[in-house]
Amino acid sequence: MNVIKRILMGIGLLVVAVVILGSFFYLYKKSQTKPVVYQTESPTIMDITKKTVATGSVTPRQSVDVMAPYTSTSAQLLVKLGDQVFEDQVLARLDDHELRQELEAARAQLRTAKAAVEQAKVDRRSARIVLAREKAAEAAGVSARADLASAKQAVNKASAMLTVALATAEERATRMDQLRSQLAEMTLLSPIAGRIALLYAEDGARVEAGRPVIRVISADVFVKFAIPADQLGSVKPGDFVDVRLDRRVEPVTARVGHVAPELDAVAQMILADADLVDPPADLQPGTVGRSMAMRSVAGASKPVVSTPTLVRARTWPAL
Repeated sequence: MNVIKRILMGIGLLVVAVVILGSFFYLYKKSQTKPVVYQTESPTIMDITKKTVATGSVTPRQSVDVMAPYTSTSAQLLVKLGDQVFEDQVLARLDDHELRQELEAARAQLRTAKAAVEQAKVDRRSARIVLAREKAAEAAGVSARADLASAKQAVNKASAMLTVALATAEERATRMDQLRSQLAEMTLLSPIAGRIALLYAEDGARVEAGRPVIRVISADVFVKFAIPADQLGSVKPGDFVDVRLDRRVEPVTARVGHVAPELDAVAQMILADADLVDPPADLQPGTVGRSMAMRSVAGASKPVVSTPTLVRARTWPAL
């Protein structure tokens, strides 16, 4: 029994010694300073890039609403949503039935006014003949002075009637020109070449004067975006940016055209735009870049020296 006790005590003392020695070794290793290895790179010529996060969308260069110049009981639409149109192409015709009736009535009134002018000229010519005869008779002493005065009055009256007839005819002609112009405006033409983006009215529906009927947008698009206020100066005109848009894996390259010099009062952001460089053919206006990551190139290439990279190397004690 005594021998077994001595063996157990020896084993216990050995375990305690191993633990103590292991603790000292661990504390020793922990107190050692780990070596630092520095890696230095050579200077290289490269573009300095900076990251800016903004939100924006693809916008057509031109967007025009074609308005109804006059109220019409119905509109005949000759295009459909998404149709490609050229400049001055007929887009719609407004009902001009009432306008044509007014034009016919004005044409008849103009004919009547012109006839009145001719009649007034005849009356003035006749009055002048009578006046000349009365003057000759009065000079020969065979006519009373009152007859001469009446003849003069008749000439003046005929001249006044001719003036009125001429003014009336001119008024009727002006009205005719106005109606013809209105009739031409009842045919709505495309002001630009592009595509039909929106139909405000349905085919055959009533339209009101001054209200839009059709929207046409140009095929040329660019990017409008807003930069957070804390990133003022991070993007400048002439910078190239990589725009990441919704539903597209690859970024689209654009060149910044304009940057607003002040914050937008409503959005409290800086508004800017950029022209797309070789945009995809299927890029649709209205495509949104909700988290648009942009890489702007800060001027010409400059030499850049990379800073030393701190590398922590793990070492082991020699056995």
